[in-house]
Amino acid sequence: MTASDPDPQQLAGPSPGTVSAAGGSLALRDIPIPDYCDVVIVPTAGVEEPDPRVWAEAIFAHENTPLSSRGLRALRDEAIRLFDMVPPPEKEFVADEVVGSEALIVDDDEKLRVRIGVALLPGGDLLQVTTAVKYRSVRGRLAFAPRRLMHAAAVNTLARRAPTTLRRRALASDPRAASLTGQVSRRALGRGPSSPR
Repeated sequence: MTASDPDPQQLAGPSPGTVSAAGGSLALRDIPIPDYCDVVIVPTAGVEEPDPRVWAEAIFAHENTPLSSRGLRALRDEAIRLFDMVPPPEKEFVADEVVGSEALIVDDDEKLRVRIGVALLPGGDLLQVTTAVKYRSVRGRLAFAPRRLMHAAAVNTLARRAPTTLRRRALASDPRAASLTGQVSRRALGRGPSSPR
């Protein structure tokens, strides 16, 4: 083999189950040529959580959605209740697979194949969310058309809110930390134990 001959391993590409360092993702492993794809990278804001499954769950948790979205959902559910209809169940995204530092969410239906990869980049300071979508029909293309205009911005917002969600959960699970936080808040408001009410 001469210096100009290609390496057979390079021609074969990465082995199944591995993710290349430059822009690779489990989402693209399953859908190598997506009809729609976006990659969002946000800082972890100092939250030291090494499990990508926890990050994926925090990003798409109900409590992480903006209040405006929750308000619209509540109005929709109330309108449905008034007309004696059954509201659709809340969709919950759960990681289906974890490989290394990336969790994969699979969200397929009859119109679309969707893969969302949530990965901690080396160093743990950045979080990468990769979405790959493959249309299964013309109906799928039409159904996803409005979402593709806002998808990257929406994922960016959710991913940036995830560190706050994880901090809030950590405080809720540690009563001592929550108690200290409450004391600091009361003191800041001038409502310490010794201050008159």
